Amino acid sequence: MARIVDRDAKRQKILEAASACFAREGYAATSMEAVAGAAGISKGSLYDYFKNKEDLFFGVFEWFQQLVMASAMARMGEYQGARERIMAFADASIGAMLDQLELYPVSLEVWAAAAKPGTRARFSGAMKDLYTSYRAELARLIQEAQAEGAIRDGIDVEATAGMLIGAVDNLALHYWLDRSFDPQAWCRSFLGSLFDGIGTETRKAQ
Repeated sequence: MARIVDRDAKRQKILEAASACFAREGYAATSMEAVAGAAGISKGSLYDYFKNKEDLFFGVFEWFQQLVMASAMARMGEYQGARERIMAFADASIGAMLDQLELYPVSLEVWAAAAKPGTRARFSGAMKDLYTSYRAELARLIQEAQAEGAIRDGIDVEATAGMLIGAVDNLALHYWLDRSFDPQAWCRSFLGSLFDGIGTETRKAQ
């Protein structure tokens, strides 16, 4: 009787092994043989799931971002008010990245892939889509906060959302470079000051 293979579970195992290899050795130094060995499968079996190293690395990138987003959304769901959810979204996004800190070098490798001629189109397009989705989610939360009377009308919602995404992304990088740095504390302080500026007078007084 033929053995039934759970392809989703096996793919997950490969991605976990590959992410550790890429984070530890970098994209250029990681071989398909090394990933297959780390995953406990044959090289031929690895190619049943990913056609080449670029395809595998792209799969790791998508998987890592899904981990971060799922963790952030789960934490954000604990809050009711839109303004509090904005704070939670930023805080949880950083927290989720800290939870997966050993995989953060993968993000840096993705930026490098987005700059190289051979992989630029695929990875820069994926990064664009990722930032667009994050920006859209924050813009939606800002608009909800406006509807609740927590943030005043008249601000540039898209620009505010874009700057917040940039701030969150940059704080995570700061922590990777300097572990004495507290990105969540800085983020909370920054958002508190921001909301003092764009919040309604009623909400400021609370």
